[in-house]
Amino acid sequence: MRRLLVTFSILALASGGFGQVPLVSVAGQPFSADEVIIQNFKPNVHSVSPSMKTIRLYRDSAGRTREDFSIPRDPIATPFVNIIDPLAGVSYSLDTEKKIVRRLLYPKPWTPPVNPPEGVVIMQSSKGICNFQTTSEPLGSQVIEGMVAEGKRIASVLLTPKSGCDENKAVNENWYSPELKMILLEKTSNSLWDGTTRLEHINREEPDSRLFQPPSDYTIVELHWNEPVK
Repeated sequence: MRRLLVTFSILALASGGFGQVPLVSVAGQPFSADEVIIQNFKPNVHSVSPSMKTIRLYRDSAGRTREDFSIPRDPIATPFVNIIDPLAGVSYSLDTEKKIVRRLLYPKPWTPPVNPPEGVVIMQSSKGICNFQTTSEPLGSQVIEGMVAEGKRIASVLLTPKSGCDENKAVNENWYSPELKMILLEKTSNSLWDGTTRLEHINREEPDSRLFQPPSDYTIVELHWNEPVK
């Protein structure tokens, strides 16, 4: 369900648009954790400092999810909370400063987007479409935060040189927990930055059910698909 909300602009604003591991909606596997994202930009990227942010994640046994962005709080960012309830078919985006909750109902029926051919990644740049060929190799397994994780390295190379497309190879290494149904550790390297995203302080206890409901004193604003955020 998380992938559905990539077009939801509030989520894109809160997450910063990169680096975050998708919080998958899975029933029967509750947890809470801190997602720590570290990014170090390459020397060719000017006027951009290294960044580190922590996102608090929650998932209950019903598959409901919650993400608390900007923890510890970024002094120049508005804190946001994103809640997805796949059973009710609704998502909530909470503006904790203005005490506004933006509610978005999933369209019914919803048709998932068509995936590109296996091994080909399609990216949109300012100059048009960029096609990359990908290769994948297994890395075995290791224990992370007390859970067995299976590793995989994916490398991508531009198929046809094109102006505006990054011609350098990008490499992604991720370690996936079959038990938690989540990536526990991800490392990414490309021509712009090197980054690491890791789940820490994983707690397998059931989160408080109140975390997945908007506060009663918030004003509800209804949103619709393909509609600008109010």
